[in-house]
Amino acid sequence: MRALKWSMVMSTLLLTGCWSRVEINDCAFVTAMYVDKAANGQMELTLAFPLPNRLVPGTVGGSASPGNPYAQVSRKGKTITEAYHKMQIDLPRRISWGHTRIIVVSEEMAKEGIGHILEFIARDPKLNINNAVLVAPGKAKDIENLVPAFERFPSEIVREFTQEKVTLYTTPKDFLETENGDMIVGYLTKGKEKMVSEQGKVAMWVGTDGMALFHNYKMVGKIGQKEGRGALWLRNSIKNASVSITSPTDKKVISLLILRAKTKIRPSKKEPFTFDVYVTAEDDISESYSNIDLTNEKNIFQLEKIAEKEMKDRIGEAFKASKEMKADVFQFGAYLSWYKPKIWKDVKEDWPTVYQDKVKLNIHVDLNIKRPGAENNPIWIKEINS
Repeated sequence: MRALKWSMVMSTLLLTGCWSRVEINDCAFVTAMYVDKAANGQMELTLAFPLPNRLVPGTVGGSASPGNPYAQVSRKGKTITEAYHKMQIDLPRRISWGHTRIIVVSEEMAKEGIGHILEFIARDPKLNINNAVLVAPGKAKDIENLVPAFERFPSEIVREFTQEKVTLYTTPKDFLETENGDMIVGYLTKGKEKMVSEQGKVAMWVGTDGMALFHNYKMVGKIGQKEGRGALWLRNSIKNASVSITSPTDKKVISLLILRAKTKIRPSKKEPFTFDVYVTAEDDISESYSNIDLTNEKNIFQLEKIAEKEMKDRIGEAFKASKEMKADVFQFGAYLSWYKPKIWKDVKEDWPTVYQDKVKLNIHVDLNIKRPGAENNPIWIKEINS
């Protein structure tokens, strides 16, 4: 009998609900967060939301009523929290951060510093610290005005840039794990042009354009797409990339498609501030405009060496740009602290200067062209030789 009573008590406890629950129908799910600088020392927070009443169940991207199936709401405040609560007062649903995937900061805001943004993210347990962080020119909130031709929501387009590693996938967690807020972040670009999907009307498009460099949580500079590719190598974030090289026979273009790539970084055993960067890659020849004979192993070896030099140059340019800005965005200081803690302890306080003046790289690239493609040589070469 006592066992039966205890079982009934436990069953009752298991049936009780969570005191802090919020029904799904009462939630406004945030898909993206945009932060812009405003006047009088304030900032402007913009959140993007899907509109459930305009989504057709069972379809990919249709809408049940006219208009976009998403909306954005903006409010200003001295802090993120102040702007966020102003927004919550005016919304009929409770703001939910569980579906947030990207955080875009305007370049103007990034140059002023993003420490307070990271503070808000780190303290709110409902915000994922693995969201993608990106920097945009002009107003960050304008990104939400792009035409999502291939996705349901504009934020999904931007998120795919990081998922497919078209640009760096940098997160608040990456910033929080640094010693001095040095980090490298993907930089977006935007523009307007006539789009077929919009019946020829002028609409906004968004793409990627290099990387933003941060020192002490402030954007201190930017590198272009070529150096940005080098940054992807140093961050071990290359995926489905291509390398174009010049043929040694006729100076025409040959394109290589990277299949697999890996980067390792280790402090040199001989020199305290020199780092060995080891890059391995497997490539296919995806396109050739050259008359070079791709069935000749010596020619393939020559192309591999040309491609290796191209990759070394890109990595070196990205590294050089970070040194000029005293921004250890590739976290060489962290490698030093792991492998040579005594040396790190002596230079930690003056690391930006040490990084700029003393840190060097030995870049080792081992690239292997696995296949020349479905055709060994271009079709016109076959015709000439036949």
